[in-house]
Amino acid sequence: MHVLLQAAFLSTLLITMFSGNPSGMSVQMCSYPSGCLQPRKTGNWCRETERYSYDSAAKMCRQYDLGGCVETCNGFITLEECKKKCSSL
Repeated sequence: MHVLLQAAFLSTLLITMFSGNPSGMSVQMCSYPSGCLQPRKTGNWCRETERYSYDSAAKMCRQYDLGGCVETCNGFITLEECKKKCSSL
C-alpha cells in the first residue's frame, strides 16, 4: 500500500511539473490580451532562458532573457505566440 501511494504521488508530481509547460517553471492562469500588459519577470537567476514579451510602450513583442523561476502572463516561448496573444492591443 505504501509503495502504491508513493507511485501515485510521484506520478501526480511529474504530471503537474511538465504538463503544458515544457520549461517546468511555475505558470499562472492567464487571460489575454490583458495578460500582455503585466510586467515581464526577471527575478532571481536560477535559469537563463530566452523569452518574448509585449512592450506596451512600443506596441510590439520583444525578446528578453528570463532569469527567474516564475513567469508572468507576459512571457512567451516564441515571438509568434506573443504576437498571436497580444496583437489586438
